Amino acid sequence: MRKFLLCTGLFLSALTANGRAHAQFAPTHTGTYLDSRRDAEIRHRTLARMLMTLGMDPDEVATSSTDTSNDVLPQMPVRRFEEDDSLSRVPRRRKSHAPDEWHPTPYHSKTRGELAVVQVNREIGLSATGSWTNYKEKPLWEGPETGYDRETGWAPGFQFDASTMFDLYEVQHILLAGHVAFSDGNVGYHGSASNGWQTWPYRNSSNRETIDARIELGKGLMVTDRFMITPAIMGGYWSWGRNVKGSQGVSSSSEDYAGFVAGIVVHLDYAVTDAFVVRGRLCWDERLGSHMDAAGVKGTFRLRPRPEWIAALDFDYRLSRSLHFISGVQYSYYSFGRSQSIAQHGGYSLYEPSSWTNGMTLHAGIAYAF
Repeated sequence: MRKFLLCTGLFLSALTANGRAHAQFAPTHTGTYLDSRRDAEIRHRTLARMLMTLGMDPDEVATSSTDTSNDVLPQMPVRRFEEDDSLSRVPRRRKSHAPDEWHPTPYHSKTRGELAVVQVNREIGLSATGSWTNYKEKPLWEGPETGYDRETGWAPGFQFDASTMFDLYEVQHILLAGHVAFSDGNVGYHGSASNGWQTWPYRNSSNRETIDARIELGKGLMVTDRFMITPAIMGGYWSWGRNVKGSQGVSSSSEDYAGFVAGIVVHLDYAVTDAFVVRGRLCWDERLGSHMDAAGVKGTFRLRPRPEWIAALDFDYRLSRSLHFISGVQYSYYSFGRSQSIAQHGGYSLYEPSSWTNGMTLHAGIAYAF
């Protein structure tokens, strides 16, 4: 009996100690503390869900409950597992612009899909020309019976034009162009003749042969899809041979002029339609190293440099894929300064007087576009 009571007392003592230990490790919390812990857990899981769903398609995100009125926490979204079919999936076409945005329709060559103002700068053209010239020179002395020496008239010829426009690294619309013009014909000569002590008026004809070769390097600037401005630097070589015919005791005389040119050019190209382009050109250059050699005369006459001004209006019309009709008109004005005096055999000196030239050239031909 004594043993039984002892066992019963030990058992009750063990139960009491166990209850105290449980109370020590699991204390009772208030409802406010539990609510704050639950809110913190909800915020943590909401933030985790936002970070995990970045970049996901909205259709792939599972709908989760955000109701915090109950004790159930919102479930985390889960991305569906799919096989990698990127190779067979057709990519969605991206819109080039918003529906409410307006973009002007570019004027371009339908055959090549490029702008018309660029296409006209990729051509090789050959044209027939007619050049009208009015040349006059005035010596330092002028008697009452003589006037200006003049050459006026038309001369036929041709001109060859080639240009290309390309991109070089980040620089777009680089222009490289070449121009060669040739004319040969007889024009009217109104001047004077002299025998050394007497001067009288003289009229006849003169053969005029000219060559003009130039090259340009520039950069096209797109103002709009229809209008482009192309400034360029220019350099070249020119020559002019004149041969005044003789008659009535007056012998013929010939002179050869030549020199270089250097200056700037501005091209203005405007596309009226995708097949018709109006082209303007303004040029200023300096005639450098100009000189003249005359038959039967000692020495070379060095002419003082003078400027040249050119204004041109051209038209380019596309007939077919690669065939264009080209035409235009050009006006030019230039002059030569008086040369130095050169002593001749016989004790006298000669010089080349100052001169002025107005010219107009008409051309029409065919160009090959590439």
